[in-house]
Amino acid sequence: MYKLIYENLNIQSREMDDFEPFTYTNELIPEEINKETVKILVKIEKRKYNKPTTIVQFNDTQGINIVDVAKNLKRKLACGGAAKGDSVILQGDHRDKVVKDLIELGFKRENVVVE
Repeated sequence: MYKLIYENLNIQSREMDDFEPFTYTNELIPEEINKETVKILVKIEKRKYNKPTTIVQFNDTQGINIVDVAKNLKRKLACGGAAKGDSVILQGDHRDKVVKDLIELGFKRENVVVE
């Protein structure tokens, strides 16, 4: 019985030698393509108790993980916030810093509009 299992494992390992799990190309992955083309609006709103809130609004979230973007921005800016729908809401006025951090995340500067 053990010999049969061992032979089956050998057959499987020989078949996996030819398998290449990653293919390398020079083409951009869809997330990178969308990061270059997405339009972003950064604006400020006054919320409850007249507190400033920075809103980062994306016009197309196809291929972009908004939750990861929100997590990175909150960590870099040391503030609270949330990802809701197609926008990221950050506590405080971070308009200038958000633009710099979005560029570091791979978004193009000419596609970011600040109000």
